[in-house]
Amino acid sequence: MSFTLEPNDLATVRAHLGPRFDELRRIMLDLDVPPTFLFSDDRPRLVQSRTRAVELLDQWVAREQQLASDIHARLPGLLQRRPIPTSLLEAVAWSESSDPLIDLFNCQGAGSRVFAAAPHLAPLLDESGLITMTGLDARPWGLHTGDYAFHYHQLLRRNYRSGIHYGLIGAVLQLTEQHQLTARLALDERRLRFRGEYQETYEADYWYGPSLTEADLDNLSVVGETFHGDPDGGTCWLNPYAGLSVRWTVSDNLKTVEIEEFMPQPDPTSGWVFARYLHAIRDTSKQVFVHCDGAVKAYAADRYPRVQHDFKHRGKGDRYRKLFRIDGEFPAAAWSELACSWFRGNRLITEYFGELMR
Repeated sequence: MSFTLEPNDLATVRAHLGPRFDELRRIMLDLDVPPTFLFSDDRPRLVQSRTRAVELLDQWVAREQQLASDIHARLPGLLQRRPIPTSLLEAVAWSESSDPLIDLFNCQGAGSRVFAAAPHLAPLLDESGLITMTGLDARPWGLHTGDYAFHYHQLLRRNYRSGIHYGLIGAVLQLTEQHQLTARLALDERRLRFRGEYQETYEADYWYGPSLTEADLDNLSVVGETFHGDPDGGTCWLNPYAGLSVRWTVSDNLKTVEIEEFMPQPDPTSGWVFARYLHAIRDTSKQVFVHCDGAVKAYAADRYPRVQHDFKHRGKGDRYRKLFRIDGEFPAAAWSELACSWFRGNRLITEYFGELMR
């Protein structure tokens, strides 16, 4: 659900809020507060900022009551239930709640808000913009250090926008502890959240991957690409994925697997297509996995493959953002849990693992 103001109305209200709204929007980002919870979240930093914003609109409504009333009358009915100043503030928050996802591929590194606040994390950054979690207080909903509880990268959120993918991150952290692995995760460099503002929100619709029999995994002749296509081409909202590619290659005793989603045809107005990608390496001589990482690829919509036949020629993507990585020795069951958790919501991954078990 979302609501937007007409452009002229938005410009009018924004002009009276000035930099105060920029401050409020930054705090909403820091605390992960969607517009629908703008007036129900009681964390002090948000309360103070929204109160100051409402005061500015109160003053404007008192001066130009007719103009403000006319704008209020053009709002959707659900936004007219509050007094005019609070209704208009929520409407502006809805209108300016989204940033282009492609901007999330930019890695600010040590110059970002997060690393300015916690400079001791900067030396832990690798070349992909991931933080090594060894020795840190990393939890499924955030990284705790000093006075802060930092968010993980937005591309680790469900549908890249909503709740954090705590199931995947929890699996990475748990497997790291169980098998003495090295874990790396991407932080959201834009969001500055204090420990006292930290919250955990549970979502129950996740699936755990099955344990695998490992015979085929260690057979150096079992290589090549498997493609699972959706009969509806990803047009069903319950499974919006047109296909899934799984490609195995071998070099000496190492087998590499790459898994990537094939997305349905983008809307003509869309500029980009986003697809999840996973890469892992198995040491067949030891019969263990030794590496796994996950990323999101961005493709220019006008160059994205239209049919399954062309998917193998898709290339590496126009933009690429790695989001998690583990290194060490871990069993196939651990790898399957990571893979199925990363591709949560895509039923084709479960079909593929079912094929491996037959």
